[in-house]
Amino acid sequence: MTGLAPAFLILKWPGATAADLDCWAEAIAAARGTVLANCPPDAVEVLERGTTHTAVLIARFAWAPDLESWWQGAAAFAAGLPVGAQLLAADGLPFEGWPGSPVPTIASVTVPASDHPRGYMLVEGTGTDQARMNAYRDIILPMIAERGGFYPLFELGGAVRVLAGQWAEGILAISRWPDCAAARDFWFSERYQTVAIPTRASAGRFDVQLMAGIAG
Repeated sequence: MTGLAPAFLILKWPGATAADLDCWAEAIAAARGTVLANCPPDAVEVLERGTTHTAVLIARFAWAPDLESWWQGAAAFAAGLPVGAQLLAADGLPFEGWPGSPVPTIASVTVPASDHPRGYMLVEGTGTDQARMNAYRDIILPMIAERGGFYPLFELGGAVRVLAGQWAEGILAISRWPDCAAARDFWFSERYQTVAIPTRASAGRFDVQLMAGIAG
């Protein structure tokens, strides 16, 4: 990837209340970060069977140094997170997209208008059969783009910073959708359920959660 890219912060916190998350959202906004989603567990939908269900906060900083500057002042704040919470940071895709890659980005997808909040799908996991995972992505990437979805974050190279908690996966991705209905249309479509899922069955393990956004 080339060019300048935003940086993403992801907080996963089992059992967090709206008030817990709002404290983080206020601190992030004060540091010029944009909170994209801020959802207690009852506002987060589990899509993949076996997913650990958590509260989720997703924030975007315009550049990685902005996130780093925030973190230098927030490390002590994060020390108060309970066991089981995770705080992750990763660079997103460049603003000009990802030339030469089939991965849909904001630069390559026309996003339809919607009267509903944007949907965000958080995907974490580890593939164990690269050939089957490649075949799976060949199936799903066009399906995502057709529905106006794209990836602001698609990290497969292990460049995820674990700021708090434990995390040892090989994949961290966020897809953004025109709304949650578009994401569900993808996930529960016949092609996804009967073709895509069998293609990746036993080729890895994944957590997938869907939530409505408040920005982005």
